Amino acid sequence: MGSDEIRSQGFSLKELFRDVAYEIDYYQREYTWGEDEVRTLLRDLCDSFKSWSMDPAYLRRPGTAPQYFLGPFVYYEQAKSRHCLVDGQQRFVTLHLIFMQLRRLAQEVGYPKAVDQLNRVITTDGEHFSVGIADHEPVLRAVTDYRKYETGAGDSLSRRNLWARSQQIESQLAEELDAEKLHLFTEWLLERVVLVGIRAANPDHGYRMFETMNDRGARLTAVDLLKSHLLSHVGANEDQLNTQWHEMLRELAIDREDLTAASRFIKAFLLARCARENCDDDRRQIESNLNVWVRRNAARLGLVAERPERFLQFVQDLLKSARLFRPFLAAGRALKRDRDRLEAVLFNERNGLSCQAVAILAAIDPHDQPSHAKDKGRLVAAYIDRWYALRALQDLPVQSADAENLVHATLVPLLRDCATVADVASALGDLAVRDDGSTRDAVTLGLRGNNAHQIRYLLARATAYVEEACQRPHDVLAYLDRDRFHIEHLWANHHHRVIREIPDVVVFRSRRNQLGGLGLLMGRENSSLNDLPLTDKAASYARSNVLLGIIAPGYDRRNPLLRDFTKTHKLDKVLRSFGPRETMTSVVQTRQELYLRLFEHIWNPERLGLAVTSPSRHSGPDELTATAGPVATLRRPAPGRRRTDVARMIEAHILTPGTRIVLTYRSTDHWATIEEDGGIVLTATGGTPYGRVDEAGAVARGTKTCQGMNEWHIENEDGVRTSLRTLRDTAVASGAL
Repeated sequence: MGSDEIRSQGFSLKELFRDVAYEIDYYQREYTWGEDEVRTLLRDLCDSFKSWSMDPAYLRRPGTAPQYFLGPFVYYEQAKSRHCLVDGQQRFVTLHLIFMQLRRLAQEVGYPKAVDQLNRVITTDGEHFSVGIADHEPVLRAVTDYRKYETGAGDSLSRRNLWARSQQIESQLAEELDAEKLHLFTEWLLERVVLVGIRAANPDHGYRMFETMNDRGARLTAVDLLKSHLLSHVGANEDQLNTQWHEMLRELAIDREDLTAASRFIKAFLLARCARENCDDDRRQIESNLNVWVRRNAARLGLVAERPERFLQFVQDLLKSARLFRPFLAAGRALKRDRDRLEAVLFNERNGLSCQAVAILAAIDPHDQPSHAKDKGRLVAAYIDRWYALRALQDLPVQSADAENLVHATLVPLLRDCATVADVASALGDLAVRDDGSTRDAVTLGLRGNNAHQIRYLLARATAYVEEACQRPHDVLAYLDRDRFHIEHLWANHHHRVIREIPDVVVFRSRRNQLGGLGLLMGRENSSLNDLPLTDKAASYARSNVLLGIIAPGYDRRNPLLRDFTKTHKLDKVLRSFGPRETMTSVVQTRQELYLRLFEHIWNPERLGLAVTSPSRHSGPDELTATAGPVATLRRPAPGRRRTDVARMIEAHILTPGTRIVLTYRSTDHWATIEEDGGIVLTATGGTPYGRVDEAGAVARGTKTCQGMNEWHIENEDGVRTSLRTLRDTAVASGAL
């Protein structure tokens, strides 16, 4: 082999990290992957695993399952067990964080085999990390020891980002994976996920490869190939098409480091305006290879050799749409309080609803006036934001698959038929009315194992709304930052303090986590309060935001704007202070009602500009009445809307709505009821159902996690108990599920 000969080899993750430590050279950038990149990687992995795990043949013979290709990386060997990454640092660091959070979950649930498997890829010898970047070590030690890493002024960007992404991964794993399938996911991840390693001969060779990849242009992308195809058929208009293509790229260059902006925009444009409605094949092909889809659908798009002018017109439509879409690109990156009112675009991006771009482009015609395009897009983004909030309040899934189903199955067909701003407002208003029900479904909703992001979002919007109404300086993005603002529990986790009022510890845990028992507090203030009683913390709350400050007696005496807000919105019974004799139950219920009324106003369709033509149903005399139009409410989810095993068993008539289930923990039976949509209602607490049996079990047990399918049982007339897992597996074996 020559000194500079390049070799490549495929590695599973287990092989990749087995007894090998990876380092980086001085010329490498810091760890910069953001929330979107990490969310996309983890979602793709979880979605691929779910597809794999639903095939019985693959479960019986995992080695026959298709491998998941995670891409190439470049390295050189410093020693047999020490490699240096030339390209691939971002993926390797992120995978390492995923391993660490999976290990934490496996330890909590009790999967020693999975813990052992993960230990082997996290460290090389039980002590030294397999991704051995010295700057990262303090953060990785904190994650390993399950303690918070306190970021300081001297911390690098890598350390700050590493801690933020670690917390994001912890939350997303809890949301995406059932505890029962954790060990299967771990095995699939280590055995079937593959990277291809390209080995450089030595450090100098590696550096030359790094320079080539970063300084001498990139490979042709699907966007480049599409442009080439269009140029080859446009005839005499070649120069004009080329010029307009580059103008389109400039319009999309909001972030110079975002190399995928053009690809994402063209995919969204094709999905919004060109793909066949409700055609999954079109969606898959556009997402995977947009230039091939355009070629295959050339006749339907009018891109035929006999009409070269159509190729130019296609690019002109792309350019016009890019110009109209540019404000939404900018709005998705920074919060701007201006007359365009596009803040919902940023909120949707923060909530992982990037598919909003497809819906916005479905509403915008390339020939729209810029002001009309902004108004249309604003309405679409506001509707999607409202959809997210209402789903969160109903404790329904708000993952990407749910949002994509809304966009592609409902919004795109609806918005393609809308010509004017009024058409969009009317169509979305009618849709909002059909979606409505009662917010009283959320009277006990609160913080659970997998919904911290949604609860923080609801608290942040309510907090910012009241601060703005009282003309106080505020930053809603700071409220959304888990490092700057913590979710504050009004009551510390000490059941003995309220045992006379609430003898049942499960009821106490549930009530303590309800929205009404929560608020947002700056991290440094939260740390200083520790576990003081509410009456002792109230004075400190007075220095914080209005929604927490109002708890302190006398808070509103010198605050005329707050008194006006309370009077105008008829909130005097709920936006108030509490004396030392108020019970925990009274405070939580009062503040739960306060939050629900604020949400009703924040996401009132008419306030958002949606034209509601049908009367909505009011829940009672204390509804917000300050707005000109009707107040929208929520509805009970329809059967089968959850994507859990319990919901599937309800749909297959293996379980019936109203079935009682029981979990025994430390010799105590905890009972619950299964609702028609698969939700789980604890008998002790009642109210808002839990979305998954894992969550309901964790609350009943007082632990972070629970293997719900194993631990919840149905009981027959003879008192014989059968686990939900056994019931499901029997149904699968018989073909009933």
